[in-house]
Amino acid sequence: MTVLELKGEQLRAARALLRWPQQKLAEEASQFSPVSANTIKRWEAIDGPINATTTAINAVLRALLNEGIELLNDGAPGARLRRGK
Repeated sequence: MTVLELKGEQLRAARALLRWPQQKLAEEASQFSPVSANTIKRWEAIDGPINATTTAINAVLRALLNEGIELLNDGAPGARLRRGK
């Protein structure tokens, strides 16, 4: 998987679209690599790029992408839910 830059504001927006608590995102991401709810909480508090291991970021990205989330980087960072998901 290609490493993408993940920003705290994107993570907050993506999780809100899914209506998932931080624990649910951590559980889904942990299918790919261990990620805790505390890690998600810390990352969401960051305004800007998240500085973490590639493995952890990719695990969270895979969990979000599997649920139909698309990350946006046009202008302001954000996220959207693909139709049909």
